[in-house]
Amino acid sequence: MTMTLPPELDFERLTVEEKYHRAVPGYMRRLCGIYEAMYARFGQEGLDLIRQVSTEYGASIGRNVKKKGGLKGVAEVGRYLLRVFDMVSDDWSVPEFSENKLVISVSRCPYPFAFPEVCEAHTCMERALVETLDEDLDYRIGRSIPKGDPFCEHILCRKGDG
Repeated sequence: MTMTLPPELDFERLTVEEKYHRAVPGYMRRLCGIYEAMYARFGQEGLDLIRQVSTEYGASIGRNVKKKGGLKGVAEVGRYLLRVFDMVSDDWSVPEFSENKLVISVSRCPYPFAFPEVCEAHTCMERALVETLDEDLDYRIGRSIPKGDPFCEHILCRKGDG
């Protein structure tokens, strides 16, 4: 859509890519700030609310994906999870992959969480997404930057293969 503005208000419009690269990191920091404020003000109740909202969001994504055709197994669910990670950051890698396990390593958190409890509550989204897509899979956090580790590990595996 072309818009005509008075000369005093005219400015150079950003491309979609430029908008994305400028806006997304700010949204991540804002979400982090909201979560940490909830935790600071409400303690365990705040964490419970973050878990509830994150879990429902992840499960709703999983249900929508299932409507279009299910994903099963570490490779299919893992590929989808990597797409989610790729939407918010490019600082991830896959140091381990097999038919039973996928480890995603993240060197810089897009949400700069200061508290491991907040990170764990937030990642209920990924856990719910994975478990909604394939009830035979588990999702957990291994290493964690908020716990003082140099990187985070997001681990997807078949139940019992931890």
